[in-house]
Amino acid sequence: MTLRLLPRAAALGGLLLAGAALAQGGPLVTDDPGTPGDGHWEINLAAIGSRTRPQAQLSLPDADINYGWGERIQLKIDTPWLLAHPAGEGFKTGLGATDLGVKWRFLGDEDQGLSMSTYPQFSDAFIASTPRRGLSEAGRQFFMPLEAAYHFGDGFALDGEVGRNVVQFGPDQWVAGVIASQDCGAGLECLVEVRERHGGGQAVLLNLGARKKLSDSLLLLGAAGREAGPRDDSRLSLLVYLGAQLLL
Repeated sequence: MTLRLLPRAAALGGLLLAGAALAQGGPLVTDDPGTPGDGHWEINLAAIGSRTRPQAQLSLPDADINYGWGERIQLKIDTPWLLAHPAGEGFKTGLGATDLGVKWRFLGDEDQGLSMSTYPQFSDAFIASTPRRGLSEAGRQFFMPLEAAYHFGDGFALDGEVGRNVVQFGPDQWVAGVIASQDCGAGLECLVEVRERHGGGQAVLLNLGARKKLSDSLLLLGAAGREAGPRDDSRLSLLVYLGAQLLL
C-alpha cells in the first residue's frame, strides 16, 4: 500500500508516486504492515496534485494495484499518468515512472497489537522519453524500508516507517514517518502524518487525511499537506490526494 510526484524531488517523489502509491493503501505517504489477504486485491485509483517552486504536477489517474499472495505478502505495481506544468513552460503529459514492490509482514497481525514488515520497492521510468520530458527522475531508484504498527484498541493506532532510498543519478535519502489514526465514527477514520526526509534537501511533511468506508469493498480517501523546511526546489508547498479504494 505507498508514491512519483516530483520530477525535481527524488527524495519524496520516488516514494509518493512510487505508489504512496501511498501509504496504508492511501491517502498518505508513510506505509504500514497491512496486506490485502490471500488472493485478495486492493486497488487505489486517485488524483494526486503537488506543487514545488519549479512546477505544478497532477497525477490523474494514479493506479496503485496490490495483490495478496498469502496472508503476509503483498505484490504492488503503481503507475501514474502525469500532467506537469514547469514554470515558464507549457503543459506536458505522459506516463510517469512505474513502481514495483513486495511487502512481507514478518511479525504479528495487522489489526492486533504489534506488527512489522519490510517493503522493498524498485522504480524506473521504463520509457526513455519520460525523464527526458521532465516527467520523472532519470535513472532507477530502490527504496528499502521497515514498517511497524501498534493498535491500542478503541480505534486508535500508530504506524511508523523508516528507510533508505538509493538513487542512481542523485543523492541517496533517509526518510522516516509516523501516522496516528483514530476511528472517528460512522465509518470515518481520521489520520495525521509527520514525515521527515534527509538527503538532496531536508524537509518535514505534515499531512492530514481521512478514509470513509462506504461498503465492505469501497472506501473514499483524501488528504492534504505541505512540507516545512528550506525553500529549495524540492520542497512541497502543496500536496493533495483524492481517491477511492476497491477491495476485491
